Amino acid sequence: MLPIFVIICCAGILQGFCGFGYSLLALPLLCLFAPAQWAVPVIAVSSLALNTMVLSTSWRSIRLRGFLPLTLAGMAFTPLGAWMLGSLSDTAVRVIIGISVTTASLLSLSRWAPHMRRTPAGMAATGALSGIFNGLTIFSGPPAVIYLSATEAEKSSFRGNLSAFFLVLTITAIPSFVGAGVASTANLLQAAIYLPAAAIGGTAGILLAKKVDSSTFRKTALVILSLLGVSGAVQALV
Repeated sequence: MLPIFVIICCAGILQGFCGFGYSLLALPLLCLFAPAQWAVPVIAVSSLALNTMVLSTSWRSIRLRGFLPLTLAGMAFTPLGAWMLGSLSDTAVRVIIGISVTTASLLSLSRWAPHMRRTPAGMAATGALSGIFNGLTIFSGPPAVIYLSATEAEKSSFRGNLSAFFLVLTITAIPSFVGAGVASTANLLQAAIYLPAAAIGGTAGILLAKKVDSSTFRKTALVILSLLGVSGAVQALV
């Protein structure tokens, strides 16, 4: 139990400091101690604390218009991702997690983003992809962030809308795990004991960000995450 508390706390620090990376760091590390089918619901439940903290600081900038296709599609496709989590082998899920972590980290390092025109269909397709990844790996962020960055989303509403989107999809994922047979209600209630670790880590990261230059830390964290993703995928296959 102690290693899990430490992992979740460290992931919370990364999220609080950089504004990203909670599940990207916590999930591959937790998979070293337990099957992915156990780790994904635990990350979902514990991330509720961080998602709520972020939303509490940005809810005033939420602009629902135009974001409903993204959110509704994400909610609709999350159960499919949860079903895939329960149906695929642990090895397959861990490989997908490793590849996803590495890809997301390298894209963030490169700051690559295409230039696209935002459309309701594009938002819905992005939401569907985010929903599948949300249920399968709890990584709902990368598809949405890439698409919104590519369509030059307004900075004033970007943080607020994404915070609300992540919270809604996390809440949607939890009953989806029960419905897919990945986790029981009792399991999810037990996972709630890790909520304080996430909250403590997130608070520490926010305070640390006020005193330390984030540029070098951010790049170092992304390099570590990419290596962690590669390592996790290789270990799953060996």
